[in-house]
Order: sequence, then C-alpha cells, then structure tokens
Amino acid sequence: MTPEEIIQQSQLLGYDDVGITPAVIPEEDIHAYRKWIHENRHGNLKYMENDMRCDPQRLFPGAKTAIIFVSHYKQPKQPFEPNKGVIASYARGRDYHNVHHRRLKKFIRWMEERTGRKNIAKGFSDSAPILERALAVQAGLGWFGKNTLLIHRKFGTFTLLSGLLTTLKIPGKNIAERKPRCGACTRCLDACPTGALTPFQLDASKCLSYHLIESKGNVPPHVKKQNPGYAFGCDICQDVCPHNVRPPESQSEDFSPQRGIGSFLDLSLLEAIEEEPEKLYGTPLKRRGVKGLRENLESLKTSCHSFPIPQE
Repeated sequence: MTPEEIIQQSQLLGYDDVGITPAVIPEEDIHAYRKWIHENRHGNLKYMENDMRCDPQRLFPGAKTAIIFVSHYKQPKQPFEPNKGVIASYARGRDYHNVHHRRLKKFIRWMEERTGRKNIAKGFSDSAPILERALAVQAGLGWFGKNTLLIHRKFGTFTLLSGLLTTLKIPGKNIAERKPRCGACTRCLDACPTGALTPFQLDASKCLSYHLIESKGNVPPHVKKQNPGYAFGCDICQDVCPHNVRPPESQSEDFSPQRGIGSFLDLSLLEAIEEEPEKLYGTPLKRRGVKGLRENLESLKTSCHSFPIPQE
C-alpha cells in the first residue's frame, strides 16, 4: 500500500488532506500535555486525564503508522444580532464525529480488502485518548498556533481531524524540527474575550467554548458578561487569525448549516427544539442538550451583547 493510494482513497471519501507518520508521539508534546494536566488547565474535563494519549501502542497494540485526515469546514462569519446567539461554525451542520466515523469505517474496509488482512487498523476522531494534533504536526499537515489549534498550510485553523492507527508500515513524514509560523502576532491572544489563551496554551476553565459546550453547570456570571453573542461554542480566536483570511469556505454538504441546526439559535428555534428534542440528533448541539442550550441563551441577557429573552 503506497502513500499515493492512501491520498487518492482519502479524497474519494471526502477528506481534504491526509498525512502519514510513524505512530509515535513526540516527547515535547508528551511533556506539554502532562504539564497542562498537572497545572489543572483542563478545568473539569476529567476525561483528558488519561496518559494513554501519549502512547498509541496502548490504544492499538502493534501500531506502526498513523494516518491523519483533515476535513475543512470553514463557514461564513456571522454577525452578532439582537435576539440571536451565534453557533460556532463547526457546529452548524452534522456532527463531525459521525461524519468521520462513517468515512473511517469505509477507509479501514478498503485497507482490509486491499491487503487481504483483517484487524489491521483502528480509527479515531477526537473521542479516543490520543494526541492527534501532535501526530498531525509530525505528519507535516501544519503547525501549532498560539491559539493551540493546528494551523494547516492551506486551510488555516478551520479544520477537523480524524485518523487511524495501523499495523502496516507505510512511508511517511516525521518532522524533526517544528517551526511555528505565528511570529510576533498575538491577535488570537488579544481577542479572546475571557483571557483563556496564553501563547500555545489554553486554560479550558476560562474558555467560552468550554462553558457553552462542555460544562454541565450554569455559565458563570463573569463569563456571561464577556460573551459577545455566542449561543454555542466560539470562533473568535480563529476569526482574527491571519492564516484564515485566504482559505475558501468549505464546500462539504456535511458541514453546511442546511444539514444541522444552522448558524443561529434564538428563542423560537429553542422552543421548537424543546418540543422535538430529536432535532438535535446528529448535530454537535446535542452535547449541550436542551436544558444547557436554554442556559446559554439565558446567559446572553447579562452579557455585553443585547439579548432580551422573556421569562417563562
């Protein structure tokens, strides 16, 4: 199996780029991850406390190669409007986990048919304990930005990663020296409304996306005041990044607003969702749930964004 065949098959399945690298996490990334956990910068994300992320062999014994796929999802930037909350661009369409899992199953089936061997690969898409961004950088797909996101050489930061580990040994890249290309730019750090970013490090407990997506409780009062108008997630550190100026908008139907809840959440849409919670199925917003989405909308009443919502 050649890299050229892998590239061709990934394109047929809808991926925008692919990289191949040995299934080994660089030591500097292991150190950075452990330091991040030790300093408790992951907030209440207890699932991040899993050192298996540092060793692909523990996830898939016998793994020799990691194949990392890139999906480009950039959507039009939406303005903040009264009586509406903006949905982060990655969450406007279908849940990328489902999209990627479908593609990965097809890719692994193709690999098995191509080699005549079974059980040679295991897929992952953000939900498995592995430092996939570190593997993406090592595979030459981009570099870490000061906003902690992968900056792809063509698509900027508006990318979603998935990948697989395989027992096959496939020639690929192993970047010995990684040079960030942010230079002296601090736009993402300066624009973060909650001060969650320092160069190349995120304090999840301060992050707006953390409170509007991952947190199971109410949005803290100080975070409410700092929210410029998001109902789910946040794109600010990406919107201001110079590397996102040139990339075109995604043409993928899976990530288009028409395939999900859309670009905005308002009271009327929330009421419709409360009547039919299944509207959230297959979308990223299901992670927050109906109750959490109402809390997110309610929190905008006390933000710097004018958002009056009548009381029930």
